[in-house]
Amino acid sequence: MIGIAKFICIICVFHVSYNVSKYVFKPLDNKRISYTRSFIKLNKKEKFKNTLVRIKKIIALKYGKYFLISDIKRMELLNILKRIDRTKTPEEVRLEQILYSGLAILISFCILKISTILGYASMIFIVLGWLYPIDEIQRIVERKNNNILKDIPVFYNMIFYQYSKSVHIFLADIIKDFLPNANKDMAEELETILDDIEYGEEYALKQFKSRVPLKYVIRICDVIETRLKGYDNLAQMAYLKNELDELRVTRLEIELEKRKRKSESLQIILIIILGIYIIIYYYFQMFSALELFSM
Repeated sequence: MIGIAKFICIICVFHVSYNVSKYVFKPLDNKRISYTRSFIKLNKKEKFKNTLVRIKKIIALKYGKYFLISDIKRMELLNILKRIDRTKTPEEVRLEQILYSGLAILISFCILKISTILGYASMIFIVLGWLYPIDEIQRIVERKNNNILKDIPVFYNMIFYQYSKSVHIFLADIIKDFLPNANKDMAEELETILDDIEYGEEYALKQFKSRVPLKYVIRICDVIETRLKGYDNLAQMAYLKNELDELRVTRLEIELEKRKRKSESLQIILIIILGIYIIIYYYFQMFSALELFSM
């Protein structure tokens, strides 16, 4: 038995040694080399990005009091940043504004040395650099709002049918049922609601209204809060459902109209390209015929 055990151990050692040496000495194929290089580049880029974020956080934390941000502006930025990046601070946004504007000033100064007219014209980038971080944040928030509005009618339909059956419905169960079908931005908000429901459904709805102050979101939250208090507002819920259904149809019509215009413009471009090919074809055919007659 001892001999058999030793023999098995020797086989295992040879097997492990063979597999290790195979991957050590065997050259990688081109696909694996390309994948490894791309992974290394992505990893370096991510590390560099994280380093910049840490540096910005340190500077904003240390010198943020000198950035002259009013309390009103800080609260406004905080409410917006809660939806896109909870770790980012208003001081970091102001620091980005200063950096972009400072870079634009340096570029404008260099251009001014070369050409006075171009230098003064390039000073517009100073203003654009100051506005860019805020505009980028607002663009992200607008995209999130549009994505939320896409799912709001379907989400409210589920709420309406559940509450029309019984008042004793837990809002978290409806959210969990809808969550797999929600888009990314809507799913983020629903997951936040689920976290806030631990402190009560009314608290979660009030937080949802403050985060996403859209007209239909506020109305939905108000209707659900009234329902949670025990009042029979089924007629009001039905009216809101019909209004949201109309909103959904309107958004679909707008989307179809955009796709139709895009398809028509693409067809025009294809017709123009085809016409150019036809002209070029007959142009060479004509010259070929002239050469035959000239001979």
